[in-house]
Amino acid sequence: MNPPGPTPDKAEIARGYDQIPAEKFMPQKFHRRCVALVRPHLKDGMAVADLGCGQGTLLQTLRELPLKLKLSACDLSPVLVDNTSKRVPEADVRVADIESLPFADSVFDAVFVTEVMEHLPAPQKALDGIFRVLKPGGRLLVSLPNRDWFHFDRYVGKRSAFQPVDDHFYRVAEFEGLLRTAGFTVELVRGGENLYFGGGLPRLFEKIALLCYPPLHRRMKRMILLSQKPPAA
Repeated sequence: MNPPGPTPDKAEIARGYDQIPAEKFMPQKFHRRCVALVRPHLKDGMAVADLGCGQGTLLQTLRELPLKLKLSACDLSPVLVDNTSKRVPEADVRVADIESLPFADSVFDAVFVTEVMEHLPAPQKALDGIFRVLKPGGRLLVSLPNRDWFHFDRYVGKRSAFQPVDDHFYRVAEFEGLLRTAGFTVELVRGGENLYFGGGLPRLFEKIALLCYPPLHRRMKRMILLSQKPPAA
């Protein structure tokens, strides 16, 4: 189901991201879409984390909200941690492994993990750790490439030009299963980027099709899943 080749170790992943130019990361427009899906659940004073923070554009998007949030982030790459710290200096940004989080239990009201899970050799371990650091009732938003996308095979063939460390690619139902195994309730599945075409007039038709038939979100280039840790009894 996945491209051949061994899973890269954590040092290789960190080095790969150290070398990726900033413009190759997901644009802030995408991060604004992710933040908008969680925004109805955010309130003043909440603690929010971006795990695998990259260049810090999602954290910057959170900072720009008309809310006073306690922001945290981590990444394997020291270069990216430094970049994020400069972009959002008031945030607690650490060099850390998402599969071994250096945060206490039940400290975050919301967690974002965008374009990270596909690189992990132990994704279930990572999700278990995220479940631990979320407060009861807290939200997790995850985005990652979608193997169910119409143009997935073409994407895999060209991905090394812009993403040299992708390794495991999930179908939507497969990743929903991982979330449920960790204890999360999946609340929402949305797509990111394009469905089949891209820009221009065809993209407008795609938007209309998505409004008329929401299950098409599950066939878009990226899956975006919003889930919740069950509230305390």
